[in-house]
Amino acid sequence: MLKLDPLHAFVEVVRAGGFAAAARRMSVPRSTISLQIQTLEASLGTRLLKRSTRSVTLTDDGRQLYDRASSAIETLTEAVGSITSRPGVLKGLIRMTAPADFPTDPLAEAVAAFSQAHPEVRFEVTLSNATLDLVADNIDIAIRIGSSGMDTVERRLTDIDWCFCAASAWIDRHGEPKHLDDVAAFIAPPPRLRGYLERAVLGGAALPPAAMVIDSHIMAVDLVRRGAGVGLVPAGLIQGLLASGEVRPVLKATICARTRLVMAFPTRADMVPRVRAFADRLAEGFERPTTP
Repeated sequence: MLKLDPLHAFVEVVRAGGFAAAARRMSVPRSTISLQIQTLEASLGTRLLKRSTRSVTLTDDGRQLYDRASSAIETLTEAVGSITSRPGVLKGLIRMTAPADFPTDPLAEAVAAFSQAHPEVRFEVTLSNATLDLVADNIDIAIRIGSSGMDTVERRLTDIDWCFCAASAWIDRHGEPKHLDDVAAFIAPPPRLRGYLERAVLGGAALPPAAMVIDSHIMAVDLVRRGAGVGLVPAGLIQGLLASGEVRPVLKATICARTRLVMAFPTRADMVPRVRAFADRLAEGFERPTTP
């Protein structure tokens, strides 16, 4: 297979008008250019350049090769340049996914600030509760609740407190449940999240049977507020409802632990400079204290 370096050297010699000038343009020794031209001629079995101590001239075969190769080499050079960052400049695409009901404020703030600081970086953000495959779906960063259990690299963003809750009006009608078995109307998460919460949050205890299965914490909160039953949701989503008294916490003693919100990456090698820099910026937003 023909290597591209000798062909590139040949095109530069013709454009520069000589070996020494081509070597300066390519920032390599003149001897390297000479060797690459010799290698190219030997692999093709023909003479491409007639050279003397003062001039270089294309042979007929050399003219045919140059006419066909020069534009291709230029296209390849431009293609490589389009993905090569200048020192201190980040560029390229970042593909990211987060849960469908993930609060968009910290994510939007990080994307907007990073885009202003690095205008050559582009974003594709997918909000979905489906667990996308970071490799097959070509994802650079996935924001997930808890460890995925997959072969990924993970970085902590923050901890999540969970809360069983019900509308005050529902508790007044049905009474406050004292045990998980007392819950008659449970607004349940989907099976995969249900199993994770039972292990990570409840210490192995089983959640109540589902009256309904909801794949959205935001909708679960709305159903709780409307008196549809008891839900297990991130505490941050119901702070306002708890403060107003519209919703009350229940079954506090059953909560054993927090869970982590993490950023997952396919591998360390996939954490290219733009991805790593954006991950740092997003993490900073979660580390800042919240203004009361």
